[in-house]
Amino acid sequence: MFYPQELPQPKARRPLYGNYIDKTVPRHQKATGCCKDGRFVGLMLPYLKEYCANSSVHGFRYLTDPKLRTFERFIWLLILVGTFICATIVYVDLTKLYNSARVHTTIEDTMQPIFYVPFPSVALCPRSRINWPRLLKETPEEFLGTDASAEKKELFRTFFAAASGVHLRDMHSLGSFFENSTLAGQIRQLDGLDVVKVLEAMNLNCNDFFKSCTWRGKQHNCCEIFELQRTEYGFCWVFNSAVSPEMRQREREDKYYPRRTAQSGPGTGLEVYIQLNKSLTKPGLRGIYIMVKQPQQWSEAARLVPHDCHNRISMVPRYTGSDARTRALTAKVRRCIFPDEIHDPHYKNLPGFVYWRGNCRTKCHQEHVVNLCNCSPTLLFPRHQKDNFSECKASDFRCLYEHRLTFSVERLPLEREYVDNQYKDSMTCECLNSCSQLIYDTIYSSSAMEAQELTADTISMHLDIFFQSSWYIKYQTHMRFTFVELLASFGGIIGLFLGASLLSAIELIYYATIGLYLYLHQYNLKSKPQPWVPESPAPITLKFRHKITPTKIVY
Repeated sequence: MFYPQELPQPKARRPLYGNYIDKTVPRHQKATGCCKDGRFVGLMLPYLKEYCANSSVHGFRYLTDPKLRTFERFIWLLILVGTFICATIVYVDLTKLYNSARVHTTIEDTMQPIFYVPFPSVALCPRSRINWPRLLKETPEEFLGTDASAEKKELFRTFFAAASGVHLRDMHSLGSFFENSTLAGQIRQLDGLDVVKVLEAMNLNCNDFFKSCTWRGKQHNCCEIFELQRTEYGFCWVFNSAVSPEMRQREREDKYYPRRTAQSGPGTGLEVYIQLNKSLTKPGLRGIYIMVKQPQQWSEAARLVPHDCHNRISMVPRYTGSDARTRALTAKVRRCIFPDEIHDPHYKNLPGFVYWRGNCRTKCHQEHVVNLCNCSPTLLFPRHQKDNFSECKASDFRCLYEHRLTFSVERLPLEREYVDNQYKDSMTCECLNSCSQLIYDTIYSSSAMEAQELTADTISMHLDIFFQSSWYIKYQTHMRFTFVELLASFGGIIGLFLGASLLSAIELIYYATIGLYLYLHQYNLKSKPQPWVPESPAPITLKFRHKITPTKIVY
């Protein structure tokens, strides 16, 4: 049997956030702040020891382990500092890589069949593209009337003979007209005429230009597969184009248009024989500009090929696509733009056209012409109902001629850092590639025709345009680092060097915020002064040396 005084006294339960305060503060003592009298370190040290002992980050518990000696704790401190520095270095390197090279282009397929891409649109732009006898006889009366004076008819012939050879990169043909002050002073007499309609009416007939056409080894009517269209080189005969409204409608209805081919080599693509009577051409102009472009593209740089020759043009397509995840980046960072990103500040395109880099460049060229001459030559650029500029009249061609050097040079914004500009002015165009960019690399070769293939009164030419191989390389642009991948890499680094995780970071935040607040709040409650209450006298406790054993009395 035990008396209450002999029973073991119950111990106080450990506080939820640790009993870090060893000293008891009398209730009548005046409160002092936790940071006064240099007591902050003494106050926080037990709390930090508690965190190190319970932290999920490996190595922290060794810093406060009472079983370890001081030099052992110092060694563990050096190890923790070293691993933290290594983790920081690797993280900074990954962050730089994430911000600088967020996309990369790789080879997706080295044996992609050639029929996956359309055959290019081929434009034939003759240097002498008008019916010369018709210009000299019928056309002036057709547009000026039979009662027009001989001087006005001569003005008409001279101007349109010069304007027929105009293209954006070369307007020197206008020099023979505007350098003549007499003719240049009378040019306003032709402002009432539509320059495009006049030149289209004087253009060479399809049958006057083509002799025969073959597509994939089968004979076709040249006038059915070629269409007269406007480009930056003026009027050209274009094959496999999807620019005009009729061809766009055909593209939507016919799944085999634009045309494609599965074969490669000479004779497997487009083969054209041209035979033009010399009496129909302007004297001294020979050769044809060949333009190879995407079917949905308005214009592209052209190359002059010689007459009386067999000209072979072999092509290698180069296609680069972009993964959908790259949409998370801006167009400037990924270095390309999707066709539906019409609100992006780098988006510039011809209204109603599919976005291609070539169409963006054409729009840029048109803007430069409008800014300098306050009009757009419809002969060279498309016209849309949304455009708010006027068409160039005959007298406006003087401005085009005066700025011919500006229009002949196109520069990139970054080009200024590497190449000096030899001209006073030039066109600067910043056009991004399409995120599904298709380019045709071309190789030209020519050989003279045999004597039996030529005639004295005609200009002859043979064109053979084909794919060099039945396969091509397809490139794909991917995200090199997404934010999720960066986060995963960072988690791997922290786990490798410190053995920590996301919960460890949350734990640290908790100890630095909520846990610290509760700890300081508990301290303030203990140090808060209480109203003085007289202490009751201490109870008298009797202590017995020996255990009292009851004695049984027997009577």
